Amino acid sequence: MDILIYEYFLGEDFKINTSPLILNEAKLITNFLIEDLKSEYTESKISLLINKKNKNFLEKKRCIFRNYENNLIVDLCKNLKENDKVFILAPEENLNLYNIVKALEEKKISNFNCKSNFIYETTCKLRTQNLLKNSRKHQIKIHKKYQNIDKHKKIVAKISDGLASENLLIFNDRNDLEKNNYKLNKNHVFQEYIEGKIIGINLLINSSGIKILSINEQIYKNSSEHEIFLYKINIGKFNYMLSEIESFIKIIFKNLDGYFGFIGVDAIITDSNIFFLEINPRLTTSYIGLRKTLGINPFRFFNDNIIDYDITQNSLFTLSITNEK
Repeated sequence: MDILIYEYFLGEDFKINTSPLILNEAKLITNFLIEDLKSEYTESKISLLINKKNKNFLEKKRCIFRNYENNLIVDLCKNLKENDKVFILAPEENLNLYNIVKALEEKKISNFNCKSNFIYETTCKLRTQNLLKNSRKHQIKIHKKYQNIDKHKKIVAKISDGLASENLLIFNDRNDLEKNNYKLNKNHVFQEYIEGKIIGINLLINSSGIKILSINEQIYKNSSEHEIFLYKINIGKFNYMLSEIESFIKIIFKNLDGYFGFIGVDAIITDSNIFFLEINPRLTTSYIGLRKTLGINPFRFFNDNIIDYDITQNSLFTLSITNEK
């Protein structure tokens, strides 16, 4: 079995140049993924399908250049043999990840990604909310209209299928939002602001079940008066809460199916509850630091080569998002 990786921002032929920050983050994640796959699948050839102009991002890696006369799925198929597998790294926005994985499923191509139905349901925050019937205690109600939130409460505005924390806005109250509504677009949805610690949970899911690999603290900063961005991740900061987080994850995933591989879940911890924020149905940026805090190749968990691993003993690793970009 050989493995072919496709990273969206490195592989597409964009008419408008992609931000160097996004490209650099894509490069970092892809480099770590390739090295981990090479280490775990020693008999496999690991290749990357890439835009030729980005080849210098990945030195000493086996690259196959995209042929843009073909669509992506045709190009992937032309570079696969029987029993080969594909690993797709792509954003959820505009259903990019869903469309690629759905097309692979229709071609019966084996891959490391979640099932397309899971990606579809978790790409839209409103759809996800409607599925989580047994987890009302952990939900912060999402609204299409900000007027449904108490006018005196702080309001969070986020993109329903947004990439990372882009266009993430916080307003002091309804009046503040309405004075600055030019910052909003049609894809924003709204939640009441909850004070607490924001966490990111790294999950690995295979036929043996759900494994929590790390429970991370996410630190945000203001880029302007209302907009915030992810500044750094303290990987493993809340691993001591493993028991509580396991119970929380079990409740959240009870009404979902099709989950598989590396997944991220974001939440808020308060003194009295854990509030669900969103599911990222893909490998996330924090993967860059997983090997550091685990001390083990994450794919060893994927293949059940690690038994009775206790993440509460992991070391803390701080990943600076701005520096990494």
